[in-house]
Amino acid sequence: MKIKYFLKGYLKGKLRKCFLFFIKNSSIIRRYFINHEIVGGNSLYCYRVWMRHLKYWSLVNDQVPKVVVEFGPGRSLGVGLSALISGSDKLFALEKNQFWNIEDNVRVFDELVGLFKAETKTETISSEFDKAPNKTIDFPSDILTKTHMSNCLKNERIKKIRKELFDPFNPENIYLMSLIPWEKTNIIKENSVDYIISHTVLQHIEKLSFTYTSMNRWLKTGGCISHKIDFKSMNRTKLWNQYWTLSELEWKFVTGQSYLINREPLSVHLKHLEVNNFEIIYDIRNSSKNELNRIHLDDNFKYLDNNDLTTSGYYYFAQLK
Repeated sequence: MKIKYFLKGYLKGKLRKCFLFFIKNSSIIRRYFINHEIVGGNSLYCYRVWMRHLKYWSLVNDQVPKVVVEFGPGRSLGVGLSALISGSDKLFALEKNQFWNIEDNVRVFDELVGLFKAETKTETISSEFDKAPNKTIDFPSDILTKTHMSNCLKNERIKKIRKELFDPFNPENIYLMSLIPWEKTNIIKENSVDYIISHTVLQHIEKLSFTYTSMNRWLKTGGCISHKIDFKSMNRTKLWNQYWTLSELEWKFVTGQSYLINREPLSVHLKHLEVNNFEIIYDIRNSSKNELNRIHLDDNFKYLDNNDLTTSGYYYFAQLK
């Protein structure tokens, strides 16, 4: 690896560490230094992501999940709010750091209500969810029937959800509960959750084993999980998978001692699924060329097989047996 990647990564990591400190402690920083119109702050994007998760949920269920957990909502609670608008009774939004502001959540919520009222068609957000990217998807009227949505969009219900957006940490809320940091709480009851979702988040979670164990504990029997995982190095190395050649010390340097991703490959996630009694119903694997020589892998990653070394992204929908 060239020294410039170490230095560039180190500086970016230090800046990121400072940025996260200010993001966590200042609503002003979150308001003016984050572009809330892209990715998680974009209502249409959130709507599309939820529709993808709902599509796979409907493979084994004919009703909207009642209790939904989302890991890493990011710049707004939009994906989870889409679940609530479409009929879910409760949303738990789990995050390590707060990236959203109340006004952004309210704006996104109002825009999402408009999208649902119009029964807006959507497109695949990328080939990571569907093998036919940019395919237009009709409003899922088979599960979100007109009668169902008429009840979901009643003014009284929408007003109650909207009101809770102004105090999302209130444990007395009926519809919405934001947990930051989520690892330090046991507020989610065992065997109470129907659906757990995330989009390019699990690679950022430090306690991965604890996370999978928690999902098993929270879910009802027959409950489902739906996750998209990105295995690339986030441009911290020249090659997308070159971070597996770095020792722990080198990786800490490259990331500026700022925790970035857990570096766990596909096989580790598959093992966690097996140990925690999950059955994969549907999955999509994104492959990228491997240019690494196995001899250059760090000792901690010598076990990686060819599937690990060529899987740059993975989506799975799984059910608790």
